[in-house]
Amino acid sequence: MNYQVRWIFIAAFLDLFAVSLILPSLSAHLKTLQASYLMIGMMTSIYAATQLLSGPIIGSWSDKIGRQKIFIISYFIVGCCYPIIGILKSLYLILFLRAIMGIFKHGQVLLRTMITDQTPIKQQPLLFGRLKSVAGISFTIGPAIGGHIAELDRGFFYISCCTGALLVINSVIGYIYFRDLPRINSIDQSETKSDSVGIIDAIKNLMNIKWLMFGEIFLLKFMLDMSTGIYHSNYNLKIQEKFDLSPKLSGYTIAFQSLVGVLTGIFVEDINNKLYKNDENYCKRNLHGFLFMSIAYLGIYFASHLSVFLFWTVILKTSHMFLRIILTDMLMRKCPTNHTGSVTGTANSVSNLARLVTPLLAGLVEDMWEKNSTNFLAAVISTIGVGISFSIKSTDLRKNQ
Repeated sequence: MNYQVRWIFIAAFLDLFAVSLILPSLSAHLKTLQASYLMIGMMTSIYAATQLLSGPIIGSWSDKIGRQKIFIISYFIVGCCYPIIGILKSLYLILFLRAIMGIFKHGQVLLRTMITDQTPIKQQPLLFGRLKSVAGISFTIGPAIGGHIAELDRGFFYISCCTGALLVINSVIGYIYFRDLPRINSIDQSETKSDSVGIIDAIKNLMNIKWLMFGEIFLLKFMLDMSTGIYHSNYNLKIQEKFDLSPKLSGYTIAFQSLVGVLTGIFVEDINNKLYKNDENYCKRNLHGFLFMSIAYLGIYFASHLSVFLFWTVILKTSHMFLRIILTDMLMRKCPTNHTGSVTGTANSVSNLARLVTPLLAGLVEDMWEKNSTNFLAAVISTIGVGISFSIKSTDLRKNQ
């Protein structure tokens, strides 16, 4: 692992740790400002919507002017927004800032793209797995620390300031330690010498990409994010009602599942080398991953005891983390080197599209039936992923670039 990649992992941890500090407290803070549940939902939807629209553009822009510049700008802007949210009392101004943050908050996309730029293809699955493990660690410890701070007087203000400070530190890390590789065959010589390529050029750059070659991966990613989004929809309410748990114990089940994801990320390279060495088109890996997810969702749907529920969550989180890493690796292997930012940004927009759809779909199903029925719906969606896996034919077009 080279020097810059180490700093990429540090930046990834700081980013996700900062966000996990504030997320559990945000809804409660909005309620103290007399926000309705509709307004709280709009806070989530506006963030996802702006990320959906801006993801491909930010990615393409990073292809044109470099990852480092976009990284520094985006983290600085978002880092400044969080403390302001801690001060504001106007819900509409907070909604506006959430939209601004959604436009620029693409740090994880940029970090994954930097790993692709900096490391050989064979090392990328291992590094992507470790990156997902870093995410799991962040979301295991961040909410617990944020919860303690939230209990203080003006706790949310302190949390928002801590979150903002950590993200600004990331901007400084990007300025000091990150360097872009020379862009090869991506733009002409006159553009290489320019430091101010417009966003319009970045949008035009998106038109030069052969998007159809990524169709299967985007579909699989959408199904993965849809099923997991539906599973996590009103998770605490579902598990507390079904197993008569306290909020504290339901929090422990989330930490347990995050830990399973961390361990899977650490061992994913060994799994690939031992079980899927000849699976060059990734068909078997996707097929097995979605199949195990479908079975796990059904097990969770029928589970009548907490111990049985936790058993199925081990299978669910293992297959979920495995699929996330595999799909990222597939995307990077198919992607031409001069369009990695654009394609990765678009993949993130696919995830945000799923985040827009799942709350509405889950709410509709829960209103028509009961809360646990969403787990059955997640199993159905994962089964669709099994069917799509059979259609995978080719990968690693980069070797032919």
